[in-house]
Amino acid sequence: MKLRNVRWVTFALGVVVLAASVACGGASGSLSPTGPSGASVGGARITGHVNSTIGLQALAPNSFAPLAATALHVSISGTNISSTVDGNGQFTLNGVPPGTVTLNFTGSNVSASITLTGVTAGETITVDVTLNGSSARINSESRHRDDDNETEGHITALDANAKTITVGSKVISVPAAAKIHRGLTMLTFADLKVGMEVEVKTTLNGSTLEATDVDVEVEDDIDNLSEVTGAVSGLGDACPSISFSIGTRKVKTTAMTRFDDITCAQIKNDTRLEVKGVIGADNVLMAARVELDD
Repeated sequence: MKLRNVRWVTFALGVVVLAASVACGGASGSLSPTGPSGASVGGARITGHVNSTIGLQALAPNSFAPLAATALHVSISGTNISSTVDGNGQFTLNGVPPGTVTLNFTGSNVSASITLTGVTAGETITVDVTLNGSSARINSESRHRDDDNETEGHITALDANAKTITVGSKVISVPAAAKIHRGLTMLTFADLKVGMEVEVKTTLNGSTLEATDVDVEVEDDIDNLSEVTGAVSGLGDACPSISFSIGTRKVKTTAMTRFDDITCAQIKNDTRLEVKGVIGADNVLMAARVELDD
């Protein structure tokens, strides 16, 4: 399996994440052997979702407040292809030439980038991105062609009863006939956990996206997941699926969440925790691991 680790690219600019009205465009041009230089007829289509529309600025230790929003633009390096992020955090880029593509997110006091490799003509690439000031993080990435369906990213939610997993914003049914494995090691649905990085081959059965092959990343990349640390507030629901906030970040646990040094039932308001997980399309951190913040 081709591993796609979570990537952070940091620049020396201020902290803000934003939204505006959508627009997309492009211009024709010649192609470079290593990357695109203009829009391509029959090129790729890149759609995306920016999870955060509110930035955070440290006012004091463990104290945060939202910053004002402003227009956020997305462009492809070396081309005239650009778009703005709409109020729902969505953007679309059409006519993307094949090659290595760098998406630049810019706005007032914002400059962050992500890179996509192996872009080919005729495919649709969907990315789920979290911006945290001057850093950009890819939570999930999926690629689709008429003759090939493949989704790559972290499992953001899992339903053991319905036998479905959510990768980025895609809900995928995992039938009994699906092959689930980590390299050459065969697994079962019960082995799947929120936070795992997977590559899923799918087919469309009516309106249902079904997995035929679920390949779990060989390495445990729990340390590369999103992290939030601080005191619990707004605790609600019942174990194992509780919800709470740490600062302004909403957090949810599931039956698949791993608890270290503390149990789900021991979590109370004002308990200081360190939570690692995956930020879903609803901008909620789905907890893969919860432990006490010593």
